[in-house]
Amino acid sequence: MNMKTKIYILLCCVIALAGCDYDNYEAPKSQLSGRIVYDEESVGLRQTGTGQDYNVLELYQPGFEGTAPIPVYVAQDGSFSAMLFDGTYRMVAKNGSGPWVDSGTELWFDVRGNTVVDFPVTPYYVIRDARFNTGDGKLTVSFRIDRGAFTLINGKPDALLESIALYINNTQFVDDATFRKKVDAASLTLGSQSITVNLQDAELQKYSVLYARIGVGTQGVTPKIYTPGSVRVK
Repeated sequence: MNMKTKIYILLCCVIALAGCDYDNYEAPKSQLSGRIVYDEESVGLRQTGTGQDYNVLELYQPGFEGTAPIPVYVAQDGSFSAMLFDGTYRMVAKNGSGPWVDSGTELWFDVRGNTVVDFPVTPYYVIRDARFNTGDGKLTVSFRIDRGAFTLINGKPDALLESIALYINNTQFVDDATFRKKVDAASLTLGSQSITVNLQDAELQKYSVLYARIGVGTQGVTPKIYTPGSVRVK
């Protein structure tokens, strides 16, 4: 065996050992889970489009400020989860990322094994008591719109409402970017509302499965708030 062959074998052994060390590096084993909430109720969000559309929370570890934040992706029902190493963390909402006031809220908590943490927000508007009723080939959704963050503005309690709509899609992922049919509410007002749609019309009858949810938009705020998750209506 010549010298070049010996050097080659030695290098291969070093690389193989380094690879073993890398493969044996311990992965995070503690699961952080929780919800984005208002008044202890889940806040429904958009979950389609690019990852940035639903990367609305970020985690930081003290002592690691020089590293990038850990992104937290939130599902359309307001829930989230991430695998982490045990330690102390700070959670924040990205500015402009949700249909709520950017209040600068920070949550500090320790992760020691599986940990549950809910992140509180104050939406501009909230959707309450949504009921999805089907019959005779129609879907009727009744619900109530309440104000979250705003007080009266110039005596007009609903001046900042931009949209109220029912979104329907043939998958469980439904929002203003992913839908087969959108039906706007008759008026932009607070309080009780209802929207009815014919599930037998040409746009929808060809689908064997349909899901629905309500979305509400605020003037000057890109993200909408939705009923948490989606409801199968066909």
